[in-house]
Amino acid sequence: MAEDTLLRDIVKYLDDKKAEDIEIFKIAEKSSLADYLVIATANSNTHANALADFILQELKGQQIQPYGLDGYKVSKWICVDFGSILLNIMCEDERNYYNLESIWGGCTKIDASQFFEAPQKNA
Repeated sequence: MAEDTLLRDIVKYLDDKKAEDIEIFKIAEKSSLADYLVIATANSNTHANALADFILQELKGQQIQPYGLDGYKVSKWICVDFGSILLNIMCEDERNYYNLESIWGGCTKIDASQFFEAPQKNA
């Protein structure tokens, strides 16, 4: 799957399941960690896990597995590594405390709303 299609699908799935304050940073210009960082707020631990479950299930159907998964079922901050895309699903208190936006704020920010359309399956 092309990187831009994967990014669009992840953001669309987050929006579909009511994640809040979805932000995308193009971090490739500052880091070799990934090309994009996606941050989304969940309203509870249960919501964070449901978001991760949904995204993992949808992408598994497209034969896409994460390289890494941390915090799943045990934390208010779930990090999913898709290689070129790092997804961070955080409860509000954790998001405010760790303030990832301040770390990556110097990177290009991408308007997430442009991806709030139907995901492209098997593209």
